[in-house]
Amino acid sequence: MKRVLILTETIGGNGHYQAARSLCQGLSQVEPELNAEICCGMHRVSRQLEQLTRAVYLNTLQYAPALWGAAYSREGEISDRFRTSLGKLLSRRLQEWLEEMQPDVVVCTHAFCLSAMGVIKERMGDRFRLGAAITDFDVNGFWIHPEVDFFLVAHEDVAKKIRRRFGVPDEAIFRTGIPIDPEFSKPQPPKSVLRRMLGLDPDRFTILLMGGGIGMGPIEECLYHFRRELPAHQLVVVTGKNRSLYERLQEQFGSDPRIRLHGFVDSMVHYMHAADIIVSKPGGLTSSEALACGLPIFICQPIPGQEERNSRFLMRKRVALRQDEPGEMARQILSLMENPEMLEEMSRRARELGRPDSSLAGARVIREHLLMKSRPV
Repeated sequence: MKRVLILTETIGGNGHYQAARSLCQGLSQVEPELNAEICCGMHRVSRQLEQLTRAVYLNTLQYAPALWGAAYSREGEISDRFRTSLGKLLSRRLQEWLEEMQPDVVVCTHAFCLSAMGVIKERMGDRFRLGAAITDFDVNGFWIHPEVDFFLVAHEDVAKKIRRRFGVPDEAIFRTGIPIDPEFSKPQPPKSVLRRMLGLDPDRFTILLMGGGIGMGPIEECLYHFRRELPAHQLVVVTGKNRSLYERLQEQFGSDPRIRLHGFVDSMVHYMHAADIIVSKPGGLTSSEALACGLPIFICQPIPGQEERNSRFLMRKRVALRQDEPGEMARQILSLMENPEMLEEMSRRARELGRPDSSLAGARVIREHLLMKSRPV
């Protein structure tokens, strides 16, 4: 039986793991007999190193985001280190495990162990094919390694940058979209029906407010202003795995019938299709899900680095607006409601840009590389 290893991480939130899970679900539909497995590379290398890396990353984002942005912008220097010293270090811990697994294809949805997989692939003599599923609307040098056989990317803009800046041949780049849950590719009931299913008022303008899988961003401040300045709206708030934020919001706003608070939501498809707009940090997965639903995006205080680049892409495509002051954002939402033609136009452009079938498209690319692996050289 053919075997696919999807290698990911959870050190920086849940998005990379969700992309891996979505690819696995896509593979189960495209190639049901296939053995596909998701693993976290850092967990295999060292649990202590994984925990330390997670703590450093999250604390940097919370207390010194500009420092992360500066590091991200120095991608040339840092990506070289990924491909050399760090890649070789991690490969020593992972190669024996990989030889035992004997995968036919390895796909990385996180850049951290991609270089290690490249080093191992070079040592093992092309015994597996290596893919990278890039989970943002831009590409950093961290993701580029000469041993990668194929790239799954969000958009032609990403493909163009990979070709021009890094010299990757076009036939190795596939514009599949960022992998999201295959449920997004299925037809959904009208908004009013979904709202009744979710216990919401079917006739109220609905704002979905969230901060990704780890509930980062100014959710509390936004909710304070939205509650005061948008009295005719209903608010659905998703705090992800941020339990302390959920409990704090529950204490402050839990009695308000216009506000529905949720922690981690396993599948966002119904909530996004039920909403009129989403206010969120522009992570690759959340943004891709919103686009798949034709949902206009309001961006607030993106993280310097990948989220800043995602913001620029989404605003350039005119599917998102950015406002870093929550009070001003409430007034901007009111202004947009008074211009329903603009709101509908943003929604139309979002649907055109979205790839609800991205995980199925990615799975088909992986299947083709499984077939290539099977052919005699």
